[in-house]
Amino acid sequence: MLPTFALAAALSMACPPDNGIEAICGPVASEDLARIPGTRWLIASGLNIGAPAHLYLIDSRSKRSRALFPSTRQGLGMQREFRDICPGPLQPGRMSLDGLGIRAAGQGRPPMLLAANHGDRHAIEFFQVEMRPEPVLTWAGCVPMPKGTLANAVVPLADGGMLVSSFHDPDDRDAWNRMDRGEPTGGVWEWHADRGWKMLPTGAIPGANGIETSTDERTLYISAWASQQLLVFDRVLGATRAMPLDFRPDNIHRAPDDSLIVGGQRARVRDIAACGASCPQPWLVARIDPSSGAVTNLLAGPGSELTNYACGGMEIDGTLFMTLRGAPRIAWKRIASSRRDP
Repeated sequence: MLPTFALAAALSMACPPDNGIEAICGPVASEDLARIPGTRWLIASGLNIGAPAHLYLIDSRSKRSRALFPSTRQGLGMQREFRDICPGPLQPGRMSLDGLGIRAAGQGRPPMLLAANHGDRHAIEFFQVEMRPEPVLTWAGCVPMPKGTLANAVVPLADGGMLVSSFHDPDDRDAWNRMDRGEPTGGVWEWHADRGWKMLPTGAIPGANGIETSTDERTLYISAWASQQLLVFDRVLGATRAMPLDFRPDNIHRAPDDSLIVGGQRARVRDIAACGASCPQPWLVARIDPSSGAVTNLLAGPGSELTNYACGGMEIDGTLFMTLRGAPRIAWKRIASSRRDP
């Protein structure tokens, strides 16, 4: 039986803060967050680190969490739109889910959660989102990634397509050494059901990590993790400019005022590559103004047993929620709101 929010609340009471940062206990190895539009609900991803992976439901108001998928109540039937694309059902016991994105309902389509999977296969998994009245996920199908790619982050597009970053070729045994030398290993791909995949002309990227778009989807922001840069790509002109940073940018989320919330690490690539079960490294979460390039640090830490390092952040109505490596938890802290949510 899945834990109830009552049980989750009891567990969260025993979830100690770390260096003044509060936490919601439960989620294991959560890399990314996605907000169900117009609601208080967040979904957190999970990697299969030490145990089978899950997707987690976070109540941003009550600061409670519970496992959301897989569940004994949820089947693995494939929806019609994926039957000629997806090779077969997801294997929940072997999945490992990284970046997330929510495709809003529209044009006769239900809302969908998109999740980058590099566990049982390299694919973007689609989950239908229903409110009953709390969110329920049902696996709907998948889109396999192109050969030689490892999906890291995914952003749905308004026209039904999606953008996906590839960190490196999963068959390249020298990929981490190449990133340590600042060499390119990945890039960004665009997919549409009627056209398939194409690689965007951003240039090869040393560890393409988090991605986000501007509100009008013309501009794409890409974390060049290994080279400590935020790349800004104009999807109309095909032009790329680089913003140097003093940290390795990981996941990116657009804030209510269109600034970017970026989590990342201040550590050498080789030190992250050598991480075992515990990996305390210096980290931070920053707000970046994409127009001016101004960087404002929101939270930072030296790395601890509870918070090894930050993976990303999302702002909701003046609260910053942070995914991290370390103890099973989502961190949160009140910050100066960029703009109050509706």
